[in-house]
Amino acid sequence: MISPTHHARFLLGSIGAFLLAAFLLNTWVNPLRVTPAPWSASSLDDYRDISAQIRTGKAGIIRSHDRVDIAFLGSSRVENGLNPEQEPWESREVLNLGCSGGYIFESVGIGRYLLEHRSPSILICGIDPGDLTRSMDSRDKSDYYASPFSPTGDPVDREMRYLFGVSTVEQSVDTLVRATKADPSPYTPKGLRSVDVGEERGSQVRFIRSQLVGEAYGNESPRDWKIRPEKIAALRSLMVQCRTEGVRLVLFIHPQHALLTARAHHSDDPVVFFRPERAAVIDAVEAVNALDMSNPEVELWDFFDFHPINCERIVHDTNGRMRFWDDLGHFSVEVGDAMLARMLGWQVELEEASDYGIRLGSSNLEARLSQLESDYSDYLNGPGTEDVAWKEGLITKARQR
Repeated sequence: MISPTHHARFLLGSIGAFLLAAFLLNTWVNPLRVTPAPWSASSLDDYRDISAQIRTGKAGIIRSHDRVDIAFLGSSRVENGLNPEQEPWESREVLNLGCSGGYIFESVGIGRYLLEHRSPSILICGIDPGDLTRSMDSRDKSDYYASPFSPTGDPVDREMRYLFGVSTVEQSVDTLVRATKADPSPYTPKGLRSVDVGEERGSQVRFIRSQLVGEAYGNESPRDWKIRPEKIAALRSLMVQCRTEGVRLVLFIHPQHALLTARAHHSDDPVVFFRPERAAVIDAVEAVNALDMSNPEVELWDFFDFHPINCERIVHDTNGRMRFWDDLGHFSVEVGDAMLARMLGWQVELEEASDYGIRLGSSNLEARLSQLESDYSDYLNGPGTEDVAWKEGLITKARQR
């Protein structure tokens, strides 16, 4: 008969053996890169898929780099469109920390974490059109609060989970299975989501149809949009921190395809979308730049306009694709490269983008708004006429169902 003492020893030994095995597996595979160790397998890097815990995985990407020179912050537009490995970066260590569905509160939190743990020289942060006028907080809709980015929660418990957790063991096994199948992660080791959004969703035009039909139930006028002061305050806090620490912060308003917000009835009375957002961000930028310090000033670029890239005609062939857009909200890496070139003063390789975007401030805001109003009218009465009619036909049918 086994004595209680032997039973307890056996049980404790089994638990200890499991914990040791979990620790060795999890730190060797390091599926989310959050526990880098000298014995972590570099050969698995292409197979570490962070899709299920993007924020934790992006924190792991930071942890896996001893040095970070430049980083991109923002939503899936950044995550899919800004390439951290293009040639002009040369030997600088560049990371894409964009997160699908992540908006300004998350971008600010991720930026703060990076500044606390590394010393970047440049942060490039995208502002999604509409984010600053929406009350939505994306942090509680993702793994943000369970990730190292969150200032709340028990960090000891979180780190123990990475080292010994059953869920981490499962992720380690998944990583090994992908490696045996030579099935790489859609995320590169530096954070770019490399799977083409359109291809992943099938036919591009079919996805765009579903994207537009969703507008059938949205009736709020853009003239009613109001700034959320808590979001501007969060963004301003990141500006101040960057200026204080000598980090060059480049903000930019994302482009999106003109068709996404276009309405035929605006042809006689064109509106300027996101007018209050531009003014609010400019006010914050210029207030921070007025602080008495010699560190780099915050910069603001605006790519939301009716440039020909943003007005590319929809390709209605189910096997065809637009050149510059994965869908109406996500620009291609080719366009992302051009945006980076424009903001950083490099040569623009994309011929069509030589004049893409504009650096924005109070001195040129009114001229910019007037130009946007005029260009929107020209789009509705010119190259966008057929696409807008097609879009509104889809919306009308959806409302009749």
